[in-house]
Amino acid sequence: MPLKQTLNKPQTPMKIKWLLFFLLVFGCFGYWREFFFVNLNNIMFQKYYNHTTLPIPNCMYIFTTFSYKTLYYSKYIYTLLWVLVFYALSYLAIIKICAQKKLLKYLTISYLVLVTLAAVIMAYGLLINQRLQDDEYAFSRWLLGLVQSPIICLILIASYKLYNKSFQHIK
Repeated sequence: MPLKQTLNKPQTPMKIKWLLFFLLVFGCFGYWREFFFVNLNNIMFQKYYNHTTLPIPNCMYIFTTFSYKTLYYSKYIYTLLWVLVFYALSYLAIIKICAQKKLLKYLTISYLVLVTLAAVIMAYGLLINQRLQDDEYAFSRWLLGLVQSPIICLILIASYKLYNKSFQHIK
């Protein structure tokens, strides 16, 4: 159903099913993201400290063939990929649950602002402090954590529900 046709439709059991579906999908992708980065960090730890007692799942053994430096810099690429995955999931969830173009615009702006702010803060830490281990780095990681989660999507969906309820009272 095109986005225009789904605007202002009443809440249906199908929308509740979509909400539950996306909560499950966000949970699964969040788990996979955490699994991936924890095990990638374990591999990096093994390479950096020449320590091999940490268990590595079979599906992650491919990463043991790369150098520490390659793994370190590839984490930036993986982070951006996970940001794109969560953006796409959020975009689809808003289309299926709310179908409001305004919310899609807010979602996109939120992601762009948070990712840009995180990048600027990291660049500041690199240029001023010549390293990425201070408060700036921790704050930028926190911002990137927001865009690698369903928080923004859930806030927008909740705001849509509250926004609609405020207008129902006026009618």
